[in-house]
Amino acid sequence: MCDRFLQGNYQYVLAVHTDKSHCHCHIIFNNTNLYNGLSFTYERNQGKVSERAWAQLRAISDELCRENALSIIEPKCKGVSHFERDMQIQGKSWKDKLRAKIAEVAFYSRDFADFLQNCIASGIEYVYTSQNKVKLKFKLSGEGQQRFTRADTLGAEFEPENIKATIERALIKERIQNRFGKYFAPPKIEPTPPATAPPKLTAPDKIVLTEDEFFALLDEKSEKAAPTPKPTESKPPEKKEDVWASIRGMGKADEIIAALEAVGITSYTEFTGFMFNGLHEDDHTDEIADLKEQIKTVETIIAKMKKRDELKPTYKEYKGKSGWVQSRYKKKHSSEIEEYEEAVKYIKEHSTKYTTDGSIPSLEGVKDLLKRMKDRRDEILPEHKAFKKRQATASQYTREVRNYINEQHMKRERERSQQRVQAKHKKNYLE
Repeated sequence: MCDRFLQGNYQYVLAVHTDKSHCHCHIIFNNTNLYNGLSFTYERNQGKVSERAWAQLRAISDELCRENALSIIEPKCKGVSHFERDMQIQGKSWKDKLRAKIAEVAFYSRDFADFLQNCIASGIEYVYTSQNKVKLKFKLSGEGQQRFTRADTLGAEFEPENIKATIERALIKERIQNRFGKYFAPPKIEPTPPATAPPKLTAPDKIVLTEDEFFALLDEKSEKAAPTPKPTESKPPEKKEDVWASIRGMGKADEIIAALEAVGITSYTEFTGFMFNGLHEDDHTDEIADLKEQIKTVETIIAKMKKRDELKPTYKEYKGKSGWVQSRYKKKHSSEIEEYEEAVKYIKEHSTKYTTDGSIPSLEGVKDLLKRMKDRRDEILPEHKAFKKRQATASQYTREVRNYINEQHMKRERERSQQRVQAKHKKNYLE
């Protein structure tokens, strides 16, 4: 067994003991492969449970027992977990409750379709797909059962064909009971006659059978029941794709996902847009900065226009004078005249870009422009604030998630490398 199981790649020690009433063995083997240095756990104890070392060892042991005409243990049914066994002992097993509930529903159902409907009414969820290998599954609501349980794990009598047969037999029994019940003899316990008394032979005036005798005959030659209507098939609940599958393995995955979803980041794909500085439609940083600058300029233009209109009479009077009078007037009103000219110059330099023909707009036109700019700013600001909040929350976890993703990537690369090395060593060893 050791030679077949370890294939000459691992050192082992085998000791046969007879210190008990039964002869038995102890086996210890080296975890390290002699030829490639890889561990037994990595090479032989990975994958599905049915493919791991214990299952392989049992298969080899059974094979050797058959070859040497020794007995083997044939499994009769699926076992139960230690927890389930404890619940059975305490009378708290949900499987026992589910079996009892299903049996109760089957007892008063008229056919299989009616049985399925009664299951729903009694708090038993089911999945019935006649074309699948596993046709029927059950789940008892409110009893701590997390997943559907296959009917065959509850027992052969809970599979669809046997439930149908049970219901049909109960209906036949009910019909015959109604029609021929008067011919069934009630069960009687009679005292044993004395040994000396001769047996009495009586001829009954009618045929009398016990109920069990009658149904024993019925099993040999039973009536054909009416065809059962085809039950409505139900589709198993669709499994939703886990949008956070990439980071589920993190130690703080639940905390991180809850924080991200709280600010509106609903998937790992969306989160990567923040991790790698992707483009976002609700990111209005540049537009808001531009609007802020433009609003400031337009507000200054409006202030200059108002000042221009305020000083215009003084400047007009100054322009209407000439010579010594104009010079004297300018000296007296120099600040107003300079402020007017400065305002006109600023308006001409900064307002013409807001008109299509390069002309100076009116004060009302500039005010309307300012209103449109502020409306646009107020429109995008809430969306932008929400984006900034998501960005801040994402940046809080970016480094941690990046490190985890990198570690997972490196782990996969190491596994691929080990597989390549293992394949190379095995090739060299075989050569």
